[in-house]
Amino acid sequence: MKRILILYEKNKFSMTDFGPVDYTQVPRLVDEQFRGKFPNVGNKVWLQAIVSLITTENVEYEFGYENISADEINEHFDFVLMPLANCFHAGWIKWMKTRTEKVKQIRIPVFVIACGVQANSYDEIDELIAATQEPATEFIKSVYNTGGEWALRGYFTYEYFKRLGFPNAVVTGCPSLFQMGRDLVIPNTKVSQNEFCYAVNGDFNLPIYTEEYDFCDFICQGNYGNMLYNPAYFDNFDFSAKRILKLIRRGQKTELQAMADNRIKVFADTQEWLSYYVLNNISFSFGSRIHGTVMPILAGTQSLLCTRDARTREMAEFFEIPFITPEKAHKKHIYDWYLETDYSKFNKNFKKRFDDFQRFMIQCGLVDKVNENNIFMSREKRDVSFPESVNLEYQTKLKKKLKVMKPVIRLTEKKYNC
Repeated sequence: MKRILILYEKNKFSMTDFGPVDYTQVPRLVDEQFRGKFPNVGNKVWLQAIVSLITTENVEYEFGYENISADEINEHFDFVLMPLANCFHAGWIKWMKTRTEKVKQIRIPVFVIACGVQANSYDEIDELIAATQEPATEFIKSVYNTGGEWALRGYFTYEYFKRLGFPNAVVTGCPSLFQMGRDLVIPNTKVSQNEFCYAVNGDFNLPIYTEEYDFCDFICQGNYGNMLYNPAYFDNFDFSAKRILKLIRRGQKTELQAMADNRIKVFADTQEWLSYYVLNNISFSFGSRIHGTVMPILAGTQSLLCTRDARTREMAEFFEIPFITPEKAHKKHIYDWYLETDYSKFNKNFKKRFDDFQRFMIQCGLVDKVNENNIFMSREKRDVSFPESVNLEYQTKLKKKLKVMKPVIRLTEKKYNC
């Protein structure tokens, strides 16, 4: 039996509780565990992928970090899995040093999964190395000194490792896309414009609305969680015309309208998130969040990523997920982007990438074979009750206000070109 410690702080709401979420408890849990800030539920997608992939009959695992000492780790476990995402950037230098000290006390192999660097673009690599070289080098060495290995999410991160003197790190991609098994295929068939139904994620300044279509749903990963599920959110919300016009001038009209129309969705339960695309027959997903793109892909929905930084770009390039840059996003209507989206390369090479990842996990001794049957979510059409906003009364009030203010809003948009 392989005993694995997943070195990750356990919490009950978002990241390590992969079962159904009681949304009535969300405000309390967010306040207790995240200091009132709704967490990024996209992190749950890749973390549950790791857990699902190692869940086999020869593996026992548990979560732990502050609550478990190095002596306990060394005595009771065979391996340590450290799930990391954006761990190499200037803002995390203090964190890297703390984690290095932890790893230096561990005498069993440590394996870092899904890690990468954070930068606005590939052009920032020299600046990034200059800012992080010493703590990053020590952190990387501490893992190798345990007999462990690094699994990198893409080749930009590999270039960073190579230039720091670690050319043997392995590029596996993010495990989030492997959690439905090696046979993941995204159909390339297209629906007519009349049947076309899309959802967006990321930023409200992406082209998510045109006069040709009904207003689509905005799939949020946390920013609007409190707006939907915290009854106290609107207590201090300013419904005055002055305040609303100020937000319009800032370019937030679409955001306000989505809020008023109850078109913003936040799924803390990944089965609800995946089922949203399946049960609503969503034809297309577009946006700048990487796991906001991964989830519809796992549901079998064609998705186009708008790459906003090095992290999203390197993951798209590794898996050959169709992507465009922000500069191109406004040049075509959403349906035209849909018609051009092609998953042929993704489908052709996905099995090899899955097999490479599985080979890495086996060679490390973590599993004998990865589990391809996701234990947390399925594409089957299940009876899913999507969570409703608890603040519909206030959202309806906002909708009426926007309707009454329509003439003055048009004048404001014209005057300020917003």
